[in-house]
Amino acid sequence: MKRTLSIIFLFLFSGLAFAEEVKLDVKVDRETITIGDRIKYDVGIEYRDDVDLEPHILTGNLGEFEIKDYQLEEPKKIGDNKWFSMSTYMITIFTTGEFSIPPVTIKYKDQEGNEKTVTSEEITINVESVKRNPDDKDDIRPLKGPIEIKEGFPAWILIALLLLISAAVSALIYFKKKKRVESMPALPPRPPEEIAIEGLEALLAKRLIEKGMIKEYYIEISDIMRKYIEGRYRVFALDRTTWELYHEMRAKKIERQSIDEIKDFLEDCDLVKFAKYIPTKKETEEIYNKAGEIIRISTAVSN
Repeated sequence: MKRTLSIIFLFLFSGLAFAEEVKLDVKVDRETITIGDRIKYDVGIEYRDDVDLEPHILTGNLGEFEIKDYQLEEPKKIGDNKWFSMSTYMITIFTTGEFSIPPVTIKYKDQEGNEKTVTSEEITINVESVKRNPDDKDDIRPLKGPIEIKEGFPAWILIALLLLISAAVSALIYFKKKKRVESMPALPPRPPEEIAIEGLEALLAKRLIEKGMIKEYYIEISDIMRKYIEGRYRVFALDRTTWELYHEMRAKKIERQSIDEIKDFLEDCDLVKFAKYIPTKKETEEIYNKAGEIIRISTAVSN
């Protein structure tokens, strides 16, 4: 009997230890929103320092919800052998009804190298239509009658007012378009592929990989390619997230294969820049070759 109780105790204890290897918690700031509102979706991970977490940046969509932006915080040590990582996503939806944010699954390896996963709970969000004004009525409002112009009111004054309003609207549209064109990134004095290739060669000459400056290497190669994208496709790239840039390039109807390759490249860089992912030597060589391949193919397509 004592032996049986000991076995049960050890089983329960080992199960508790397993559960404490990685804890995954997700939450939202609101569970009821109006269509088009943005929800703050937090993904918190508590893990032991002998656990090897795989990169966990969420991309694409979360079920029916679109990811509009994200922010990754630096992991924080919260105990002798525990760390905490937080990532925040701004998501939205443009359909009314009840929808669920699907569970998030994180992969990791324990101290013995065994591959395991931990999955979060599903969160239900109620999406309502835009609320009506309290003064609105359910019945259809009657059409207003024509405005009566008193006899003797000079018609030329009304015509002049209409012309002034039309001129003001036209001027406003013109200056907005002009400002937008002027604010676009200026075309480089030389072809963008030449500038990018020179940048890649200069980066290689710095020997950052040999010096152990992996993160700095990925930051620089990402900036080189973002500047190339601005020059090649005339889009803002340096101050946008990878997801925002991807959608703008799709909106400009750029060749799908090119923008998919650019998105994959920038997401690989983001993993090192924001998620503290440490790439292998082979991966650092591949990211450099991938940058050159993107430049070569996109230049050939553009020409």
